[in-house]
Amino acid sequence: MIEGHGDDIFKYEGIRLNFSSNIYPKADITPLTEFLKEHLGSIKNYPEPSAASLEAAIASKLNISPENVLATAGATEAIYLIAHTLQSWQTFNVKYPAFSEYEDACRLYSYREDVNGNLMWVCNPCNPTGEVFEQSYLNDLLGKHRYLIVDQSYEDYTKEPVMTPKEGIKRVNLIQIHSMTKKYAVPGLRLGYITAAAPVIRLLKKNTYPWRLSSFAIEAGKFLLNSDSAAVKDMEEYLREAQKLRFELHSIEGLEAYPTKTNFVLCKLKKGKAADLKEFLAKEKGILIRDASNFRNLYDGHFRVASSTEEDNLELIEGIKEYLKK
Repeated sequence: MIEGHGDDIFKYEGIRLNFSSNIYPKADITPLTEFLKEHLGSIKNYPEPSAASLEAAIASKLNISPENVLATAGATEAIYLIAHTLQSWQTFNVKYPAFSEYEDACRLYSYREDVNGNLMWVCNPCNPTGEVFEQSYLNDLLGKHRYLIVDQSYEDYTKEPVMTPKEGIKRVNLIQIHSMTKKYAVPGLRLGYITAAAPVIRLLKKNTYPWRLSSFAIEAGKFLLNSDSAAVKDMEEYLREAQKLRFELHSIEGLEAYPTKTNFVLCKLKKGKAADLKEFLAKEKGILIRDASNFRNLYDGHFRVASSTEEDNLELIEGIKEYLKK
């Protein structure tokens, strides 16, 4: 794992505003916490070995069969499980810049990187750029690679069309990764799932182990699906705020903010290092951003921020302006 993922709040004291994670920072998870308080007794017993009830709930929500669903401990477990299961195919490629774990997982299982690799990894919407790829592009990749793995962890943070699981399971060489962590803003629970054609899911399940998901994660997942309490209540308004943030950042002299179709914005300092900006904001302002310089194909000046409220975004903007004047 590359050092320097987002949400490294544990490294700092006094962080008030966290822009470093792509999850909506103001989500109200009170209904979930109240539910879990009522189910504390579940920790006295082992959870379901395979989280079958959660998979059934996911399948019902998506209007597909449970045989097309595999629940995972977050998207990251899904990534490593896929790399482990398909390692006999030996070669991979990634649409960069992208989440480092695709490459890390393949390197762990001794894959070779090849532009025509058997496994092709795409993040859609893309972290960290905020780009959303058109279906024609993905269809082209499906025809060129043995497996196309599309990480759709941020699918709930865009209004652009992305392929649904019901569409995806018809493609025999497509594997989709989904994140309940992102949708419901519960990263500490580690909740995600894979959707794919039934033979692919059966193959992946051969490499799983029992009790991968805790009782809390399983029950929380079913509660969230039943209540449909997504982190963002008004996505259109939230995305408008993200566009406003991007415009204001791009207007700052010495800073470039790239176009985005999601809630997060990739930026680049025209001079200096993002690591220095991050330290200034964290220690002087109690604001945390994501130093994005360790994404492959990005550089020292790149950083990423996720939109928050208008008030919080303004604090971020003023903090960056102050730093650039120093």
